[in-house]
Amino acid sequence: MKFFIIIKEESERLPNKNFLDLGGIPLYKHLLNELKTEDVYIDTDSDRIIEECKTLSNIICYKRDIKHIKLENNIEFGVSPVLLMIENFLDKYVYDDNEIIITPHVTSPYIKLKTMVDATKMLSEYDTVCACTEHKEFTYFKGEAVNFNPNVVSKTQDLEPVVMGNGAFFIFTKKVFMKNKNRTSENNYFYPIKFPESVEIDTLDDFRLAEIYELS
Repeated sequence: MKFFIIIKEESERLPNKNFLDLGGIPLYKHLLNELKTEDVYIDTDSDRIIEECKTLSNIICYKRDIKHIKLENNIEFGVSPVLLMIENFLDKYVYDDNEIIITPHVTSPYIKLKTMVDATKMLSEYDTVCACTEHKEFTYFKGEAVNFNPNVVSKTQDLEPVVMGNGAFFIFTKKVFMKNKNRTSENNYFYPIKFPESVEIDTLDDFRLAEIYELS
């Protein structure tokens, strides 16, 4: 089992996001601390991250391929640079086609190693796994009711949960990824996680909520 993490120097929606102080340490360090006993590989465009990782023996950290940096700025390109980064990692560092790969995001600072390891068990029945949150709310899509009959008075607790991917982690094997060229598949399992593990920091409001949680 190997962990592959992509860390960017800058963020468009929340400048300097990965380096913001959360609970006394930079945001990105929460995940690295959680994975301190695991084999971790980091693809980054940040010299700061590379320098920091020199002191961490469980991490192989390398500078992002310039081709992938250019593709991140090209919205017309047909393939996500993230998928190309994963493929590049698999080609260089993963030799077993059945190796389990977990790709967590540093923007989910409270995700636990145990949760991700438990989620790998679903690979016995599914090709891929991704984290999600479940919401029991009256949900519409394009004006149509999704999880309830609008002609029947329903209680919220009786609704079928709506599943929303939250990006905390994706799980797959090298073999499956190289076949699909994607982190998910048609035979994908949505693995539900709850607060605070479901916290995902994309905006300033997200970060402020995480700060409040740190003080609780």
